[in-house]
Amino acid sequence: MTSAQNPIRVDWVPTSLWPGQLGLTFAPGKKGGSVYQPGVVHDRELAADMQTLAREGTQVIAPLLEDFEFDLLGLEGYHDAAGTHALAVAPYPIPDRGVPRDTAAFAAYLDELMTHLLDGRRVVVHCRGGLGRAGLTAACLLVQAGLGPQAAIALVRAARSPHAIETAEQEAFIHDFAG
Repeated sequence: MTSAQNPIRVDWVPTSLWPGQLGLTFAPGKKGGSVYQPGVVHDRELAADMQTLAREGTQVIAPLLEDFEFDLLGLEGYHDAAGTHALAVAPYPIPDRGVPRDTAAFAAYLDELMTHLLDGRRVVVHCRGGLGRAGLTAACLLVQAGLGPQAAIALVRAARSPHAIETAEQEAFIHDFAG
């Protein structure tokens, strides 16, 4: 899968809870074998994916990758590439297939993303494949805006994939976050 043959796609969550837009995608520029599709190898160009995201109106990109994953996925120069295309970067590392380790820090991070959404910006969250951590984060933003956890999960899955929010632990975290 290359950037030229398969341009990066953002799945936008259809909601009027805020003036901005919330989207989910996989890691721009990622390289290596697909975790979800055996036999599929990603050989994407970071600059091309960032350019596509910017051209389609993304203003804030929110990577949920841990530091080592930037190297693992071949994303050297990620922040520079985002800056070249006027994309603000709002990172928050979450372990792959896991949940945030510090609920209070994650809530503060969601407040940061919510400010962008309330200001009318287009925010795109991503992890490696755009399903687990990105789905969890999108669902928590929807919960923070007033949706119930089941409705938030269903909306994210309808927008991105039925496989979004990958683990029982991630689903439980969304329910716990809703209080």
